[in-house]
Amino acid sequence: MGRSNPTLFNIFNMTENDYKNFIAVYQQKSSDLFNQVIALEARLLSSNQMIDALTRKVNEQNDEIEKLKVKNNRKPSKTDNSSSEEF
Repeated sequence: MGRSNPTLFNIFNMTENDYKNFIAVYQQKSSDLFNQVIALEARLLSSNQMIDALTRKVNEQNDEIEKLKVKNNRKPSKTDNSSSEEF
């Protein structure tokens, strides 16, 4: 029960060189992860901008559809000469 796992890196029995290597790897991994976070946030920002632009376009097209529906549902007035009854 008191046995330590031999696969774990034991920080209490490290030499000075082990600490240097540990810190070097830690710094590299931290830098890599930080760069990945920045890249992902930039991609997310670009995606959100694209979504906003497409949403605006969809809303514009929906407005245009509604305008066309109102125009097509308009009842012809008595002064409207385009009625087919006159032919």
